[in-house]
Amino acid sequence: GGVPVRALTRSPEGRPAADLRRRGAEVAVADMGDVAALTRAFAGVGGVFSVQNFWDLGLDGEIRLGTNVIEAAFQAGSRPHIVYSAGLGSERLQGVAAIDGKAALERLLRDSQLPFTILRPGLFMDDFRGASLPFAPVIQRVLRQHRPLVGRLFLSTLRSVVPEGQGIPLTCLADLGRVAVWAFQHPDIALGQAYDVVGSVDTAAQLCELWEDALGQPIPKIPRVKLAIRIAHPRMADLLTWLGRQQARHYPAPIALKTYRDWLFSQ
Repeated sequence: GGVPVRALTRSPEGRPAADLRRRGAEVAVADMGDVAALTRAFAGVGGVFSVQNFWDLGLDGEIRLGTNVIEAAFQAGSRPHIVYSAGLGSERLQGVAAIDGKAALERLLRDSQLPFTILRPGLFMDDFRGASLPFAPVIQRVLRQHRPLVGRLFLSTLRSVVPEGQGIPLTCLADLGRVAVWAFQHPDIALGQAYDVVGSVDTAAQLCELWEDALGQPIPKIPRVKLAIRIAHPRMADLLTWLGRQQARHYPAPIALKTYRDWLFSQ
C-alpha cells in the first residue's frame, strides 16, 4: 500500500544503497552535479525531495546543485512536485551564508513554474548526536572520531553564543521527512506553500538542563568559546549570531512535531 520511491545515489554498491533496496526503494545512480543524469533519474516521477548540505558545499556549491535539481526537474517534462528543504529565514536574503543560498533557491523555485512546497527547518536536534556535523571540514574530521562529544560541545557553544533567554528553534530530522511525505500526499493543500518545521523552541540553558537530566552528562563551560568559534568557524558564528537576534514567534506546522524533550528522552 506504499508509494514507489526512487532513491538517488552516487554509490550504488554502498551500504546505504543496499539498505534502501531492502526497504523496497528503486535505487538510481545520479549526482546533483550532473544535470543530464538527474534528468534521466527524474523521468516519470511525480515528486522530488531536494536538499543540499551547505556545510559541505559552501554557498556557491549549494546554489549550483540546487539549481541543477530544478533544471533537471523542468527538463524531465513530467512537472514533478518539488518539496525543497530550505531553512528558517530563507524567505529572503539575510546576509548569512548558511541562509542566503537557500533564499536564492527559494526564489528560483518560485520562478520555475514547477509545482513546489518549501520546508524551513530550524537547527537539527539530531546534530547533537552527531547525525551530521555542521562545522568546517577540518573540524568535521576531528569530531567524526568523537561523536559522543558532539552534543555537549554544540550545546556549550549555543549557551555561550546565543543570548540568554533567546529561544532556539529545533527540528527532528525524522519530522522533516514526515512533513515532506505529508506535502506529497496533500498537494491540494501544500502546493505553493512554505512551512516552518519547528518542533521545539527552548533557550540554551533549557537545552543543557534537559540534556543533563536525560543523559546524566554535564555540559562543560569552555573558556572563550565565542571568540574561538568566530575564528575557527565564522559561518557558524554568523548563523548563531543571526539566530540570537530573531524575535520569538510561534511556528505553526501542518502535523504534530516532536519536541526536544520528547526527542532527547527517546534516545
